[in-house]
Amino acid sequence: MTSEQTTDDPVTAASGPATFRPVPLVALVAVGFVTIGLSPIAFQGGPWFLLFLAPLVLAWWLVRTRTVVDGTSLRVLSAWGSTRVPWDELATLRVAERGWVRAVRGDESELALVGVRPRDLGRVAQASDGRIDMPTPDEVAAARDHQRELEATRLRIARMRDRQAEEEPTEQGDERA
Repeated sequence: MTSEQTTDDPVTAASGPATFRPVPLVALVAVGFVTIGLSPIAFQGGPWFLLFLAPLVLAWWLVRTRTVVDGTSLRVLSAWGSTRVPWDELATLRVAERGWVRAVRGDESELALVGVRPRDLGRVAQASDGRIDMPTPDEVAAARDHQRELEATRLRIARMRDRQAEEEPTEQGDERA
């Protein structure tokens, strides 16, 4: 291997598709334990055997549900279908307060990127092959400073309006007398 192939710099390293899952595949071990726990009941005969469908469906959901990000598109796979959004149709990514990151299309429709949390945006940017830029730490600090300045300005305006509201009734009372 040459030094170019073994670089540790995430920007210059060749990036492949990134896969994001809502629950790690290690959870399949828990599904196995659930299956073993259901065995005494399911083997009683008759329709009880259908209890084995529950862990089977859960395992299917664990294996199938994911978001795959590559240089050409975003692909969200659910248990029963999939949605592919090419980067050209994507307007932005919306970071929700809680929950998954959402892909906003040009027509303002949104698609939840299952398994993609705000902390994963760096990996999304890397896998997108430059389609998404992540802010530098300096840009993040500048945005926080700007947000603080905006909040301070809002507070000043609110105080000024409160003072004006307190002064107006006394001025109106003086005019009536």
